[in-house]
Amino acid sequence: MSGLASEKTEVADKGLRPTSIMKKLVSSLIIVSALASMSFAQGPHAKISAAAAAKAALAKYPGKLVGGKIPLENEEGKWQYGVMVQSGKILREVMVDANTGKIANVEVTTAAKEVKEKAADEAKEKGKMKMKVKVKKGHGGTGKAGN
Repeated sequence: MSGLASEKTEVADKGLRPTSIMKKLVSSLIIVSALASMSFAQGPHAKISAAAAAKAALAKYPGKLVGGKIPLENEEGKWQYGVMVQSGKILREVMVDANTGKIANVEVTTAAKEVKEKAADEAKEKGKMKMKVKVKKGHGGTGKAGN
């Protein structure tokens, strides 16, 4: 019996059809690629980790980290971590360059200002999303604007 015939017999003995095997394989590949893209989400933009950014901020401005997660932000075309450091009564947003690890900017702020800034950023993002939806709806679904 040839190799191909024996593989077909083996597959048939296990109750598997080639189409079900392909479906499982494709599903597995989709899951693996989705996980890989999630794990490299920061990779192309940052050469240092958020932990390294926090260490740099705390070395310059001793205190404690506040705000939980350290966001990676695109500030005027440069990728930076926004590290919130509380030193006594002073709250600072220390922007650390995501490629060099050097402090790019420091802003003395308040918790209220940060909440307001976050709300403004979220509203701006919602506006961008609505604009994209309007553009897609407005072009008749042909993939070309103006048709």
